[in-house]
Amino acid sequence: MKVAVIGGGPSGLVTLKYLAQAHEFLGCEAVEARLFEYQPRVGGTFSARVYEDAELVSSRQLTTFSDFRRPDGPDFLSATDYVDYLEGYCTHFDLWPRIHLDTCVLAVKRRCKGHTVVYETKSGHRLEWDCDAVAVCSGLHVEPNVPDIKGLRNVPRVIHSSEFKSRKQFSSSRTVMVVGSGETGADIAYLAVTTPSVERVILCHRDGFHFAPKVGLV
Repeated sequence: MKVAVIGGGPSGLVTLKYLAQAHEFLGCEAVEARLFEYQPRVGGTFSARVYEDAELVSSRQLTTFSDFRRPDGPDFLSATDYVDYLEGYCTHFDLWPRIHLDTCVLAVKRRCKGHTVVYETKSGHRLEWDCDAVAVCSGLHVEPNVPDIKGLRNVPRVIHSSEFKSRKQFSSSRTVMVVGSGETGADIAYLAVTTPSVERVILCHRDGFHFAPKVGLV
């Protein structure tokens, strides 16, 4: 059986690992699994769309996989440390030979039996691979979602969180409004507050919100 895994983030890597080991636990024939990732590193969002001082909000005890723990280090890993951890996961389970980095999947075509994955390599070569199944693990945060807010076009500068990298992007701003108070919104609001040139920070959310420290007394 041949299986294509699209996406090299945490879910894609775990999917690849279990496919690679399926014959050991299920008594089936060995699965030929290939993972396609269009970025030069594994890690997904944690590798390609991360911003300054980003940390995971779940502890390493909760975030690390049950079959590959990380016993040392801070409770809350930085994005860089987490990507290093995922690369260690690939090494530990010998996944690298199955991983194709800098490889963009262009299309998946359904055949009478199975699928054809059309992909492009870093060198620009367009190739095809026939497989029996496809696991789509491309994540939720690849394509930016900019809501249609009245008057948004009149704002001097609009930055989507996927384009934000560091507080230097606020250097020419006096007032910063952050729309959304999720994990990323809260982090960006903090970076704006700690930017010397910024005089005013407004955090907007349509439903209200409540902040709590990562670690506190129960």
